[in-house]
Amino acid sequence: MTIHQRRDDYPNPWRIQVRGHPARRESISWREAIRDAVTDTYPQAPFTSPPLGTKFTVEVIFRMTPEDLARPAFDLDNFAKPVLDTLFTSQNVSRLTGVLLPGVNDTWVFRLLLEKVEVKTPQEQGADLTVTWHPSVTPDLSTS
Repeated sequence: MTIHQRRDDYPNPWRIQVRGHPARRESISWREAIRDAVTDTYPQAPFTSPPLGTKFTVEVIFRMTPEDLARPAFDLDNFAKPVLDTLFTSQNVSRLTGVLLPGVNDTWVFRLLLEKVEVKTPQEQGADLTVTWHPSVTPDLSTS
């Protein structure tokens, strides 16, 4: 993994589209699909760590087929963890972690917005991910 960017080169926000793969709570192939979407969109990924204290907003729109939406165990909150663990680092995850920001723990995500939408075909399923960074001096993300 080569990391060579400067903070001035960071996109803000990062926008990643994962398509053709169903979101799953405990699936290596789902996390691989996220990784592949990151590297397809940002060949220069992973990015260097921003200054200490930088806060992040993560927005995720899970695109699900009617069959998946009808399953009772498809709780929205359960789908957030694999996304965060893949994009950032996490102390309790050792594989496929930090593909966007390997030097940033997911504890620096201060705002998390989640949504499920229905799509008609398996090719449309996946997720739209938006990661926005805020300087450490940002007092309250609810007003930014």
